[in-house]
Amino acid sequence: MRLEVIIQLLIALAFVLTWIFMPFWSLVSNIYIQKLTLLGFSITFLGSNYFLFVPNALAAFIYAIVSAVIPLVWRSSRYSLYLSLFTLSLAAMLLVTVFIFQSRYLYYGGYSIVPTATGYTYIRIPYRTYFNAPLYLFAVLFAVTALNATTRARWIMVRKLSLIEEALTMVRVKDPISAIRMALGRLGIQYSVINGSLVIGDLAIIMGGVEKEKLKDAKEYISFTDKNSIYFDGSSITELSIEQGILLALSKALIKGKPGRIEVVEYA
Repeated sequence: MRLEVIIQLLIALAFVLTWIFMPFWSLVSNIYIQKLTLLGFSITFLGSNYFLFVPNALAAFIYAIVSAVIPLVWRSSRYSLYLSLFTLSLAAMLLVTVFIFQSRYLYYGGYSIVPTATGYTYIRIPYRTYFNAPLYLFAVLFAVTALNATTRARWIMVRKLSLIEEALTMVRVKDPISAIRMALGRLGIQYSVINGSLVIGDLAIIMGGVEKEKLKDAKEYISFTDKNSIYFDGSSITELSIEQGILLALSKALIKGKPGRIEVVEYA
């Protein structure tokens, strides 16, 4: 998964968590408080609490989650990034409708409208309004999502290791056979595993000492030890370093191997 998409996911997660525990927007006075939660407006007036459910707020919350999930489950095409941006745009429009609702039904002519058990009442008092952390996280999330859609999630200029570099790095913590298998899988080259050896056509790649019974059908083999590798071409034996043995094994595999399923490039 690309780093840019991980960043988008982390910002979306932060937005979701902050809106669960913190109001998106607040209107505060000495006797009257109005807060926009993910389920609607929470209103407190003279110690009495009222709640007004607004489905558009909950829908915006859900759309924001879906927007972050889409690039995770659909990574084979850049259109997932476009769909993610479109879904987040729907969330933004739903939030706009929530504030239109607030200005139309909870505020009129300078008066705040307080729902009561028997109807509603108008009050006019000094107040202050605040946008809280969820709004700013949503703005950052929208910017990152738009940037991912525009650049196909390739705006962080960090050079990715080549396949050979990955294999040579992997061999430092694992055995050469595991590194070669990883590279063959990435290249989409078919191979067989017979008695612990990798067999590609008439080439056998083994770990440890050479056992003839394992190589009866192999015309060539590359054998790896803890310190070096040995290449046998049918008539002569050449001693190589482990790194040279891995490079030789991959080059031979490209010649002798049959193409299989090639790794899908993310957001291509």
